[in-house]
Amino acid sequence: MKDADGGVIYVGKAKNLRKRVSSYWRARDYKTTALVAEIADIETIVTDTEEEALVLEAQLIQTHHPKYNIDLQSPGRYAFIKLTREEYPRFVIARKVTKDGTFFGPYPSAAARNQLLRSANALFQFCSIKRNKKRPCFRYSLGQCAGACAGLVSKEEHAQSIKSAIRFLRGEYSSLIKETEHLMKDAAGREQYEQAKIYRDRLLALRKREEQKLSQPKRYDQDIVNYVVSNVRCITIQLFHFNRGIISGRKEFTFDLDVLAVKDDREALRDFLLQYYTSHAIPSEIVIPEPVPDSMLLERHFRARSGHGVSLVIPQRGIKRKLLEMVKKNLLSKLGEGGGQLYELQRALRLIELPRVIDCVDISHLSGTETVGSLVQFINGQPAKSGYRKFKIKTVKGNNDVASIHEVVMRFGKRLQGGMEKKPDLLMIDGGKGQLNSALRALSALHLDIPTTGLAKRLEEVYIPGVKDPIILPPKSTALQLLRAVRDEAHRFAITFQRKRRSNMTN
Repeated sequence: MKDADGGVIYVGKAKNLRKRVSSYWRARDYKTTALVAEIADIETIVTDTEEEALVLEAQLIQTHHPKYNIDLQSPGRYAFIKLTREEYPRFVIARKVTKDGTFFGPYPSAAARNQLLRSANALFQFCSIKRNKKRPCFRYSLGQCAGACAGLVSKEEHAQSIKSAIRFLRGEYSSLIKETEHLMKDAAGREQYEQAKIYRDRLLALRKREEQKLSQPKRYDQDIVNYVVSNVRCITIQLFHFNRGIISGRKEFTFDLDVLAVKDDREALRDFLLQYYTSHAIPSEIVIPEPVPDSMLLERHFRARSGHGVSLVIPQRGIKRKLLEMVKKNLLSKLGEGGGQLYELQRALRLIELPRVIDCVDISHLSGTETVGSLVQFINGQPAKSGYRKFKIKTVKGNNDVASIHEVVMRFGKRLQGGMEKKPDLLMIDGGKGQLNSALRALSALHLDIPTTGLAKRLEEVYIPGVKDPIILPPKSTALQLLRAVRDEAHRFAITFQRKRRSNMTN
């Protein structure tokens, strides 16, 4: 489906194209109505099988990045550890799987990958640079290289170190522990105590690594995938990657369900799996919380692409179910304790950064007299009294909230320019479009770029710059609850200041 400019805005597949396309015009939900309103042309491609259609759909989404499809263009590829095929093999970092080496991974966490490689190097002292016959590398002087780079060890000794490192990267700790115990005892029996000490240190490191296992040892890689849908219809998907039973990293993605052309959460999860594994290595087992549409088709596609068996597993009990619950607990932990409110607010207001620091401006007066302004500050969803400010309105006469907002924002903005205040992640105005525009004019005059929003009192409509119609957040939305709390605190602080001034005048 294309827009008036010829840009691809949605890619889909169907057995019956007539039924599928006509269903879009019968739908009444927001996302489909928005999609249909933009469609200017529809282009079709016929395939022989469902699997061909599945693959083609994924490829077209990767190529065109349609805004109504799940698109994973931003995270990039995970890196692998590559064992080169040289006379003296080396371990290097690689982004693509090629035919000129042996690959381990992928590793979603660069820190975890590098730590694993450093541990392997410290234990088995292989060299990571090309061989140089003149002199050993710098790592040799640190005791982290046996000297293969300068020919100080034989090719056979180096090959043995590489074999041990391969077993380490594969998580075969138990067999390495038994082998190291035997070598340590043998060296001690021959009174080679220095060598026995090296084996002892290696044994302790291997045992510690063995204790860090998060699940039972496996002979295959595994991804655990779970998700949470927030109150503002955002789905957050988290993926934990296990390399032979050892967790090697995690990755997180967030999508707006009201924008994606999917019917429900399960379709969103299916589309995520398809797009994610189009550009990432496919493990032997993918554990998900519930069945997804076209699951058998997905498995066939994954097997064909990876060249090995792939299973979509929906566990009901046992360790795999516990791992799913662990992933969900991670998600809920992130969305809870104030983080959930900030996260939902970020999505609702389309902010680039999480609004950890929110400043709110309000105006109070008595029948147009004794007008004052207040500014309150919330950090991580909680009031920060040190950031509260009071303003006596000086340039505005009578009941004019719009002009008073302009004065307060101008005065606060000048303090920001002078380095006397901390720049907020979000500036909130108690009021509707008029008050918001007044604040924006003040910021523009000062050349300040601060994300700004307005919350109207009557219907609690949320106004954001550049959007004609206000946003109506669900009554139970935690983002709306946070906005209310900030607005109410600014209102309370302004009224308290205004009453104090009135009391002082009376006395």
